[in-house]
Amino acid sequence: MRRLRPVINTWVFRATMPPGVGKPAGRRGLLAGVLLLGLAACTTGGDISNPVTRKFTWFSFLNGDDIRADCAAGAPDRLRLVHNANYTHRVRVYDLTAVAPGGPTGVPPGIPMRMTTRVIGGPTNHALVTLGDPSSLFAPWAGEVRQTTLTPAQVGALRAVLDRDGLGQPAPAGTQLLSQRYWWVAVGCLGGRVAFQVWAHPDRGYDGLAFPAWLQARDGTDIPLRTPADEPQHANPAVMDRDYAKHEVRFRLAVGRDRLNP
Repeated sequence: MRRLRPVINTWVFRATMPPGVGKPAGRRGLLAGVLLLGLAACTTGGDISNPVTRKFTWFSFLNGDDIRADCAAGAPDRLRLVHNANYTHRVRVYDLTAVAPGGPTGVPPGIPMRMTTRVIGGPTNHALVTLGDPSSLFAPWAGEVRQTTLTPAQVGALRAVLDRDGLGQPAPAGTQLLSQRYWWVAVGCLGGRVAFQVWAHPDRGYDGLAFPAWLQARDGTDIPLRTPADEPQHANPAVMDRDYAKHEVRFRLAVGRDRLNP
C-alpha cells in the first residue's frame, strides 16, 4: 500500500459516502470517513467495480498509477479519461486498452481498442442483487457499465479529437481540483510514454472540449453527460455550498506537471 499525505481539510465526511455507497449516519459515518482518510490513496490495480475498494484507491486510480507502472516501450496503448461532475452526484470513467500489444511507437495502424465505460451516481438498480450470490451485494453501486470495441478508424478519430483538445500539451500545473466542481482527467500510456492532461471548468477551454461528446455518443450507456448547468441554482450560492458541504464527501487535488498531487 502506498500512502499519500492528504491535504488538511481535503475530505469532509458528514452524512453521506461517495457516489454509490449509501448514507452512513452519526459515528458510523465518522468512522467510515476516518478509514477512507487513511486508505483512499492505496495503489489501485485498475479495478473499481467494488465500491468499497474504489473508495480506498480512488486517488491512485485518478492518477493512473496502474497505467504508469506498466508503461514502457512496446506496451499496449492504454488511456483513461475520468469526468468528475460534482463527485457526490456523478463520475464517468472511460478505460481504453489496445486489444493487441504495440511496438516501439505504440499500437500500429489497424489495431482496435476495447472501451469500458462506467457511470457512477444516480439511481441504483437493486435488481442486480442475486439471492445466494454474496458477490452481487455491491452490484447496484458499481455503476452502469458498458463495453464496446472501437475500430482502428474510430481510434484514429478519437486520438485526433484528443490532440485538438490539448492532450499532448503541458498540464495546467497548480490548478486546484475540487470534488464539487467539474473537471476531466486523462492519463494514458501512448507510444510507450505517459500522457497526462487536466481540463477544469471554467478554465482550459472546458466548455469547448470535443472528446466528451465523441465518447458519450459511442459508450452505449444512454446516460447524458452531466454539466455545470445541471447544478441547482440558489439565490445565495455561498449558503447553498455550505449546506451541501454538510452531507457531501469533499476533497481537493492539485495538478502537478505530470500527475495529480493530494
